[in-house]
Amino acid sequence: MRIAFSSILGLILGLGLLGYAVFGGEPAVYWGFVQPAGLAIVLGGTLAATMVSYEGRYVWKAFGTLLQVVIPTSVSQKSLFGTVETVIGWGRVGAKDGIAALESEFAKVDTEKDAFLHHCIQLFLAGYDKENLKGKLDTFINSSYQRNMVRASILNTMANVAPAFGMLGTLIGLVLMLASLDGGDSSSLGSALSVALLTTLYGTLFAQLIFKPASRRAEQK
Repeated sequence: MRIAFSSILGLILGLGLLGYAVFGGEPAVYWGFVQPAGLAIVLGGTLAATMVSYEGRYVWKAFGTLLQVVIPTSVSQKSLFGTVETVIGWGRVGAKDGIAALESEFAKVDTEKDAFLHHCIQLFLAGYDKENLKGKLDTFINSSYQRNMVRASILNTMANVAPAFGMLGTLIGLVLMLASLDGGDSSSLGSALSVALLTTLYGTLFAQLIFKPASRRAEQK
């Protein structure tokens, strides 16, 4: 599997800058940036809101798309031209030499990782004429595009929702802090304030460094 080194470099740079800001302080402060309650608010809230907005099966598939942040776009102009030339060549061979010659041409192509070419082969073997073949391939392309755009839309929704739940966590933390002040209990001020601030950090971090880049990758696919 190929790796998008530019994406990895971007992730390392982003996390590195954040790490420098965190670990540049006193050692005792490091674990102060780990707040399970804040993570639960941001990630749990983002997942809940997304599953309310979309069918669960699409949401789970979108999570698989997160890997596309570090996987380069598989579709390029060169690969598209190559695929079109392959299919046109099959049409010429089929019209000239028949289905037997086509089967030998199909054997030369690895279709395990190319759903489009695999679908083309199935249609050629089924004996569809040119017009029906074109119509079915157009339908397949449009369906594939729509599926990818749904995943991109889900990830984009998560990118928009995560900061909102980060702000919600901030409000919750502030309410807890004010409640502890009202009750005269100053011992819980620190934990309440850390929830208030870190949920905003988590929401922004997940949105801008994970969900939004994955959405853009899905659109490029």
